[in-house]
Amino acid sequence: MNKANTHKNFSLYKWIWQSYIRNALIPLIIIEIIFICIYFISNYWSHKSSVAFYKDQSKSELNKIIKQEVNLIDQHLSSISNSTMFFSLQMGHALSTTVSLTPTEYSRLSYSNDNIYYTKENNSADEAAIFYNNFLPATRDDKEKKIAKVLTQQKLMADIKNSCPLVNSIYFNTFDSLNITYPYVDVFNSYNYSLQIPSSKFYYEADANHNPDQKVKWVAHDFNSSNNNFISSAICPVYNGNFLEGVVGIDINMDSIVNKVLEIDIPWNGYNLLIGKDGNILSLSDVGKSDLNLDQLVLKYGNGYYQYNLYNNNDLSTLMDEIQTSETGFSNFTLKEEPRIACWSAIPNTDLKLLIVVPTKNIYSNADMLRNNLLKIGIITILGLILSYLLFFLITYKKVKNMSHIVSGSLLNINNIVQEISSGKYDIADPLLKISELEDIALNLIEMGHHIGETNKNLLVTQSELRKKEVDFRSLVDSINDIISEIDINGYITKLWSSVHTYLYKLHMHGHLNSIYDILDESTAKIAKEKIHYVIKSRKSTTMDFNIQSKDGLKWFEACISPHLNYKDRVVVLTRDITEQKKMARSIITAKEEAEKASKAKSEFLSSMSHELRTPLNAILGFSQILELDPESPLNPSQSQSVKEISKAGSHLLELINEILDLAKIESGKLSISIESVPIKHVIEEAISIIKPFADKHKIKIINYPIDNSDEFVSADHTRLKQILLNLLSNAIKYNKKDGQVIFYHDKVNDKYRFHVIDTGIGLSNSDLELIFKPFYRLNRINNSIEGTGIGLAVAKQLTELMNGEIFVTSEKGAGSHFWIELPCIESSILQTSENMMTSENRTYFPNDKFRTILYAEDNPANLRLVERALSQISNLKMLSANSGELCLDLAIAHKPDIILLDINLPGIDGYEVFKRLKMHKETKDIPIIAVSAHAMPRDIEKGLSLGFSDYITKPIDIPNFIEKVCIILAKINKEDID
Repeated sequence: MNKANTHKNFSLYKWIWQSYIRNALIPLIIIEIIFICIYFISNYWSHKSSVAFYKDQSKSELNKIIKQEVNLIDQHLSSISNSTMFFSLQMGHALSTTVSLTPTEYSRLSYSNDNIYYTKENNSADEAAIFYNNFLPATRDDKEKKIAKVLTQQKLMADIKNSCPLVNSIYFNTFDSLNITYPYVDVFNSYNYSLQIPSSKFYYEADANHNPDQKVKWVAHDFNSSNNNFISSAICPVYNGNFLEGVVGIDINMDSIVNKVLEIDIPWNGYNLLIGKDGNILSLSDVGKSDLNLDQLVLKYGNGYYQYNLYNNNDLSTLMDEIQTSETGFSNFTLKEEPRIACWSAIPNTDLKLLIVVPTKNIYSNADMLRNNLLKIGIITILGLILSYLLFFLITYKKVKNMSHIVSGSLLNINNIVQEISSGKYDIADPLLKISELEDIALNLIEMGHHIGETNKNLLVTQSELRKKEVDFRSLVDSINDIISEIDINGYITKLWSSVHTYLYKLHMHGHLNSIYDILDESTAKIAKEKIHYVIKSRKSTTMDFNIQSKDGLKWFEACISPHLNYKDRVVVLTRDITEQKKMARSIITAKEEAEKASKAKSEFLSSMSHELRTPLNAILGFSQILELDPESPLNPSQSQSVKEISKAGSHLLELINEILDLAKIESGKLSISIESVPIKHVIEEAISIIKPFADKHKIKIINYPIDNSDEFVSADHTRLKQILLNLLSNAIKYNKKDGQVIFYHDKVNDKYRFHVIDTGIGLSNSDLELIFKPFYRLNRINNSIEGTGIGLAVAKQLTELMNGEIFVTSEKGAGSHFWIELPCIESSILQTSENMMTSENRTYFPNDKFRTILYAEDNPANLRLVERALSQISNLKMLSANSGELCLDLAIAHKPDIILLDINLPGIDGYEVFKRLKMHKETKDIPIIAVSAHAMPRDIEKGLSLGFSDYITKPIDIPNFIEKVCIILAKINKEDID
């Protein structure tokens, strides 16, 4: 009876409805929640990126504004400094002259009973005031002579004052208290009779102790009560030998500087301040006054003044410390509980600093508005989804109810059949049901009675299998290494699961592990609690890393904190041991550092290899060229063939060096590419002319189509494009069949030009196509009869990509290959083709009666003989040689050669030091100096040219190019002599 009472029945309708909710509605809602979370996370990331962008933009803009304004103020002050220095020099000259007072000047002077000379009147606008007391006793005649000297400069003083609006007054004070001032003032009633000028800061600030460099010096700012204006003085000493005669000075109105500062238009509703060294504000806009709660900038009292000082504001103490310790800077601070950005810069030669303040909220207003709009859209979307689900819920409810009635009626009929079968009645009439599937079930139930025994047996087997699967599933769950916990808003652990860290589970069950403070240290626990609050408040997941000192050492964990779906004040934390990942990351960093060291060692090795191989190659290739070109000692056919083999082997070795260096430079990112408009016709003709002898030698026919249009240009590096084409053509010839052919042409596809190289050679397999662009891969690596390094295609591919192009290949084994490269085309751009020829100006014939001298510093005898033989082809030319840097310096000073050829690696002092000393000596500083070195890396050439070498020639020397460069410089020297 009790068992019957505890059993709960529910209707078919309820069962269908609950199944629908569990299997359809809830998963759909979860998916929608996930997309909504993604939307809000994207909104947060977008706002964060926008804020970072606006921050960088504001920093750049404010730095630009403040730099412009500081430069403008510095220009004004520099003009005052220049005028002060000029006035000082002129006054010094005036004191060394002998002049007398003119009658007009004498009539303006008066001599008081206290032996004071002073001007009693002003007859014109260009007259200055004189005040000369008896601080140091002197005769009246001596005073008049000195007054006459300084009065010779009053016209200059008037010109300086009238030419610069910033000037307030200009004056000169002497050691014996003589003062001349312009514009004119009533000195007798204004000055103290016992005035001691040397004790004034406007005098002693310029003496030898305070101004040993005798330059213009700016002194501190003062307040001029007569016109309510701040003034600043530029002073400069006037010496007679080592004796300080006096000090000239120019006072300027700071009002003009202040007004220029106030006129600056600061974006984002910001404002600027001009402050002194002591923190006093000299200028402040209305916006700044409101922000700093100032009614007025200057409050006067008595004969002094009070000025607002930024150091008095406690909110700005940190900012002012930064401003005081740094000439320029950019800082964030808080004022009135609102963040602000400050940018400042010192004004050169003064103790002034210009400061710009901008409210942060004005900078980020657009980003905040966009975030709020996106948030509103998200909320509206959520409300729309809720309404849609409600409507969908109502419609589905009605359909489920109707469907349940149909199904329940059919099931009742099936139930009757089952009851009849259970009572032993197997002969039952076929039922008429609306649902065909249920009707089929009813028909099958009749069959079921005959197989009940077998069915029971099968059920037992199935039950056993289910138990096994349950055990397997439980084992799978227990195999997870993570710790799963439920934590409330206060950091207390409410639940904890862990199959691996069982000791944590036991501690929690026995009440010894109740909160995060029982696991983490205080600072880490505080951070974790902040993140828990963030997740509960925002309903967004977050992560954090932390470490715990265990008996096995330091352990690192990664925790994923997610909001609890059922409890708003709890979170679910999935904690994973990432100690091994941390160790792996450190191993990766160590491996990266080792790889960088290896790359650096490779570069140093390649540079050393290049130098060591190019030095002997210079002699090999150079003398082979001399032997071929020497008209006085022609070679016989056998010797000529031998020399050609030497040149061929040396050239092949040089090509190998260059290809390896090219590959190394590309891989290190140091290869210099010069993109320009390259005429297609010219570069194709160049490539064909260079490769044709090689093709004739191999009996390969080159087929190319004539190019009628000379106005086609491609965007590329001329030299590198030619290198790529020659590489492809060379491979097509080397790997071709006997009496084969190579088709070379170009076409245009959309905005690209294609250069095609098609051969009838051995072709490539699919495995070869995957490897041919890798360095040192060769098709003929077993048979070494074909020359090559396996670098050419790798270099060609990377050079093409550096020029914004692509390289493609198709091939059929035994039938040949088709290589082509694509590069951007340039429309309607025709450039003059650059040819490596001397211009008509450079083809100057040197006069027979004019001999030129070249000094060559080289410690290698073979190189000396090579250059001497090469230069013998130039008429009226004499060569001197030096085998050390010291001898080169002596010969250069003694003979003054027209050109100096300088090897970099010399015994004793190297070529760079020799170059430096030659340029410092007045006899040799104007002589053109050409570097001749085996250091051929780009950084070596760049270093030489930046030091000032006229040219940089690398070894092995290309004799025709070398002679051409020498002739160009000699032609320029000859032209300068004629002019």
